Amino acid sequence: MTGLGAQKKADRRKKLLEEIILDPGIMIRDLAEKLNVSRETIRRDFDALCDSGQLQRRYGGAVVIPAGNVLSFEARQDKHVPERKAIARKAHDLLRDGQVIMLSPGTTALLLALELAETDKRLTIITNGIREALTLVNNDNLRVVLAPGDVDRLEGFCWGHETTEFLARYNADLAVFFADGVATSGVSESDSRTSWIVKTMLAQSKRSMLLIDHFRFDRQVVQQLCTLDELDIVISDNDPAAELRSHFLQNNVKFHRA
Repeated sequence: MTGLGAQKKADRRKKLLEEIILDPGIMIRDLAEKLNVSRETIRRDFDALCDSGQLQRRYGGAVVIPAGNVLSFEARQDKHVPERKAIARKAHDLLRDGQVIMLSPGTTALLLALELAETDKRLTIITNGIREALTLVNNDNLRVVLAPGDVDRLEGFCWGHETTEFLARYNADLAVFFADGVATSGVSESDSRTSWIVKTMLAQSKRSMLLIDHFRFDRQVVQQLCTLDELDIVISDNDPAAELRSHFLQNNVKFHRA
């Protein structure tokens, strides 16, 4: 009974985190109603999740703390710049005129946006990245659609329930996304907010393109984005090790070295 109770509590707290990620403004009373428990139970869950570093309290509720995202956007932006620029250029080369693209934000995404800011290709870009949208919008060849939501001013993107609902209204030819790791088990991400966004983009797109530097090969982090058989294209600055490359081939993933 104790084991069953512990599992029930763990499942409820996992669901609680998912609800907060989808709707950052959700209140304790609404969580209690959704999970069919008392407000006091939700408060105890909050205390436990705050103690474990997964939540940070705020008035009326809490916000999820991204796991593993230690460096700021500015700090990450200065790392491996030549490699990431090469990846962005290769991605631009592979895009076709007339495509509708869902673009997840990030440091490499911003480099791709700088490439696309000068492109002659006529594209529709749907993104939740504020920096990326502002970079793209001055090119008359591009239709730029910015998803709404709660704004993370440090990371420069919109997130939450409004964002995923908005993205789910569109269909795209290609999802261009980024991740913290790719291994034989699949593609994974540290920031749970980003995970929900990317999963929605993948669900709404016919094909997917992962842009990732080779430092993240054979790395698995907390949030699974997709398995390799759900992936179409990988672009990186260097070749993966033999085992990962073999799994790409087995799953019909087309690998491009920038």
